[in-house]
Amino acid sequence: MVRYQESLTPSWSFHLALLVVIPMGFGMLAPINIVAGYVAAITLYAITLFAFVVFAPRIIVTDTHLRAGRASIELSLLGKATVIEQVDRNRAITDARTWKLIRAWIPRGLSVIVNDSNDPTPSWYVSTRNPEKLRDALRGN
Repeated sequence: MVRYQESLTPSWSFHLALLVVIPMGFGMLAPINIVAGYVAAITLYAITLFAFVVFAPRIIVTDTHLRAGRASIELSLLGKATVIEQVDRNRAITDARTWKLIRAWIPRGLSVIVNDSNDPTPSWYVSTRNPEKLRDALRGN
């Protein structure tokens, strides 16, 4: 059973910033044909937006596992989970051994200790819009 799931899609402000690809697409083909320039601009924007939404990593917590992007770990191997605010994020991700799923447009996250002596990864850091809900899902609440 799924306890929690989230897709790390870009924020609306990112969608607005992505509008910069429209003049790029237009500029590629407008010197040859103005209609082709408009078509290229709209197509390039749509494809880029589609890729960011469809290929966004997902966070899924089931009764037995945490899956973040392509990585998965058993809940029984996880320890303390700490909500990380934007001001503390850089400090939380400095350890190169930490497994990270970071999205720049999501300023908050959750840091989770890994209690597995065979795993060289001491913790996971996952960007999430709802770190409290994710932490509660990991605890089974």
